[in-house]
Amino acid sequence: MTNEFDNSPYAQICNHRYERWFREFQHNGNKLDATAKKEFVEILDETIFSFSEGLPILKETLEQIKDMHNAYHDAYRVVVSVAQFTAITMTDCLVISKYFILSDKDYDRRFMRGKMKVILNEGFKKLYGFDEKSHKKSEWNRLVPILKFFPKDIQNQYKQLSSLLEEHSKSSSWWKDERNVETHLDIEKLYESRCEEVVESKVMMDSLKLYNTLYAVNLFLTNAHSCFYNYLLTKYKQGELKEK
Repeated sequence: MTNEFDNSPYAQICNHRYERWFREFQHNGNKLDATAKKEFVEILDETIFSFSEGLPILKETLEQIKDMHNAYHDAYRVVVSVAQFTAITMTDCLVISKYFILSDKDYDRRFMRGKMKVILNEGFKKLYGFDEKSHKKSEWNRLVPILKFFPKDIQNQYKQLSSLLEEHSKSSSWWKDERNVETHLDIEKLYESRCEEVVESKVMMDSLKLYNTLYAVNLFLTNAHSCFYNYLLTKYKQGELKEK
């Protein structure tokens, strides 16, 4: 064990107001002017870089612990794996939003809108699911078996988020029809879908629905990761972990 824990404080477990990330926003029909688009894209680029920069670290962590099989590392592997899914999906959501905003050709915008809806539907399906079958296979459900290792406040946060995610799953179709025609290339229906009016602010609000949901989950996973850090820090302070 290196001396990274020397004089290190315990990580804070934050009591987030998760419900704020599940609010439904209404679009106003407005379009961004050139200056606003430029500023918005700059913000997207910074956020994309921030998330993508951490992806190699998550991959490296999973590689380092892939052969470590005990209660601690098995639980830690699940959290890091779910965090990897969350980070990649959030980044993809931002990237497709960026290129939708940058598109200056009508068909390009319609194409990007369609592909965005695939990410929105598949992203939430993989995150939480829409029915019992898809929920059992979801990333969120993977956390259930390891909750027993976490303190009560983390378990309560999981329950709170589960309730919010369940409501969210029933809030709309999550663009299931659009996802189907885009992925199965049902050409007649695909053409009809592409012909729907492109309302820029509505498309961005649709994208925000998944991004905000993933962001809330990411906050929870950060708390969960802090628990692992605090556990190791306690072990170190008690002399049960030694420097290497």
